[in-house]
Amino acid sequence: MQDSATTAQTVSTTQLEPAISTIQPAQTEVHVFSVWEILTSGGFIGNFIMLLIFLLGVLALYIFLERYFFLKRESKSTPNFLENIKDFVQEGKIQTAIDYCKSINSPEARMIEKGLARIGRPISDISNAMQNQGQLEVSKFEKNLNLLASAAGAAPMLGFLGTVVGMIMAFFEISTVTGAVSPKLLASGIYTAMATTAAGLFIGIPAYFFYNFLVTQVDRMVLKIQTHVNDFLDTLNQPI
Repeated sequence: MQDSATTAQTVSTTQLEPAISTIQPAQTEVHVFSVWEILTSGGFIGNFIMLLIFLLGVLALYIFLERYFFLKRESKSTPNFLENIKDFVQEGKIQTAIDYCKSINSPEARMIEKGLARIGRPISDISNAMQNQGQLEVSKFEKNLNLLASAAGAAPMLGFLGTVVGMIMAFFEISTVTGAVSPKLLASGIYTAMATTAAGLFIGIPAYFFYNFLVTQVDRMVLKIQTHVNDFLDTLNQPI
């Protein structure tokens, strides 16, 4: 009896072993967050909008760097520049003062050069000539700033457009599914659509900061130039 019981136990254990071996612990699928995959998973339209946003970012960075170094170069001041001009004018060395302005080649030097070339005329003519030159200088300072402002505004708008288009496509795919809709399908469509908004804001916010920074620099330079011009006109109005 004992041998038969042992044999039966051995047979039952042998039969259970394949069943037990087939039971494996459930493996959890791990999804790695990939920014590149999200940015490029929007289809043709989404990828095209992403490309436009990227180009706007490159344009904004180029304009900022080009304008920043230009304004930095133009803002360099020459020590005792205005004092030297005053001395030349008081000594009657007008041509020497003009040549001195040409050698400096700065915005305020070019404006004062225009005024020096018209000494002998009414002070209003001298002031108008300098103001006209000042407008030219300001236009040089503000070159391409409108493009930078456009890039700062267009990048987020393109991002919103990509989101709207992506949401339309996502809900269209959901409408074609028969039966229960998988939350995974809805979630993947939504985060893919919102990736363009994130990209647009990522480009638009720095571009907006760059624009305001450059505008502030231009305002400071205009104020500096205007101060030099007023001092020069005061020198011409002083009695000899």
